[in-house]
Amino acid sequence: MALFDRIVRGVGSFRADSGGNSGSPAFGQDQRWGEFIRAPYAAGMRITPESVKSIACAQACVSIISRNIAQMPRKVFADTPRGKRLATECPEYKLLATRPNDRQTAFEFFQMQQGHFEISGNAYSEKKMDRRGVTQQLLPMHPARVTPEVLQNGRMRYRYNDPLTSQTRVLVQEEVFHLRNWSDDGYVGQSTIHMARGVFGVALAAQDFSARYFQNDGRPGLYFQSEQGAPKFKTDEDKEEFRENWRKAQTGGNRHKVAFVPHGLVLKTIENDPSKSQLLEARKFSRIEICSIFGVPPHLVGETEKAATYASVEQFNIMFATQCLLPRVVVWEQAFQRDILQDDTYSAKFSMAALLRGDNASRTAAYAVSIQNGWMSQNDVRLLEDLNPIEDGDTYWRPLAWAPLGQLSAPAPTGGSSNKSAEQQQLENDQTNKSAVEHNVQVLAAMFGKSPEEAAKALLEMR
Repeated sequence: MALFDRIVRGVGSFRADSGGNSGSPAFGQDQRWGEFIRAPYAAGMRITPESVKSIACAQACVSIISRNIAQMPRKVFADTPRGKRLATECPEYKLLATRPNDRQTAFEFFQMQQGHFEISGNAYSEKKMDRRGVTQQLLPMHPARVTPEVLQNGRMRYRYNDPLTSQTRVLVQEEVFHLRNWSDDGYVGQSTIHMARGVFGVALAAQDFSARYFQNDGRPGLYFQSEQGAPKFKTDEDKEEFRENWRKAQTGGNRHKVAFVPHGLVLKTIENDPSKSQLLEARKFSRIEICSIFGVPPHLVGETEKAATYASVEQFNIMFATQCLLPRVVVWEQAFQRDILQDDTYSAKFSMAALLRGDNASRTAAYAVSIQNGWMSQNDVRLLEDLNPIEDGDTYWRPLAWAPLGQLSAPAPTGGSSNKSAEQQQLENDQTNKSAVEHNVQVLAAMFGKSPEEAAKALLEMR
């Protein structure tokens, strides 16, 4: 063990020179590497990214998060005196929005990188830049092939074992897009499977037990007991040969065949009832724990027994968007701002409105409120729906009964012929409100191609 420790310390203390500065593995990296080598097991199971991905719940959580992040549209906006505008002229716009590299679509790239982020705690991409320093491509690098190091000046460099050339290349900080999970040192994100290896170990152990139990036709273990006076095996080799012959005669294609037990031996079973050990309950609890680690509501991975009802699913979905997806979106946006965008007047934004793409009722209701309150026009809505603009569709509307507080007239003095009775004023207000409602009905009918009666019914349902 002492020799092994010296080897681990020697690997962790390896130093190489690049640019005149000596570098060391990022704080905690060598310690975590040594710890991972010494204790690669939890609950008797080896914990690796590949073994964790074999857990259905873990795979579902990573897949759900990655797909939702990848499907969001990404745009670049520029700051203006009046707010923000879409900046399609930004040199990095196409890179972020549609084509991160020559071989992957945007969905494939972001799904892959988010998967690395969830499991390994880090996602790396090599930046291919032109002479101006503008990033033209982002080439993903597998975290297992990247060794981040901290230089004496506090900056980072990355050793990448390139699978295409089978050689190790050294990349400086400006050449790498680095997405970090929660970090203890500010340099490297922590691996989710490393931090929660006990939870994943229990889940793997239960999964392995179930597989072996059903592989044996759901039968408990067997053993032979010799009766008094029965002949004994002469040698251990004879005993092993008998055991092997029994295994071959009763497993594989010979299952359920009639067995022959030699005279003097009694076949007995080892009591091992999964129901008594609460195997199903343990596996359900493991699913809940794994969901809590990734921040995914259990009903999204099929655990609906006590997690959600029909009435609460909507709130769980909102919680998934705000508590699980939104923090990851912010990580992406700020990493783009730090590593990709050269001009501080530009900012990258993910559109979480894409999450409503399959919810037609909620989406159209939000559009109706937006048009009624004047902060979106009909053509703004049609643009989001991939529809062509219509004539006079750029007008912004507001209810006729609304007015700024400063425009409200003071009450007229009592007496005089100019005073209106309360009944007359109420009639005028009713007429104004009626005109506003009729106008809103016409707007909805024109926008969605419905009859005025259908639009009025929809407006009443929204209210």
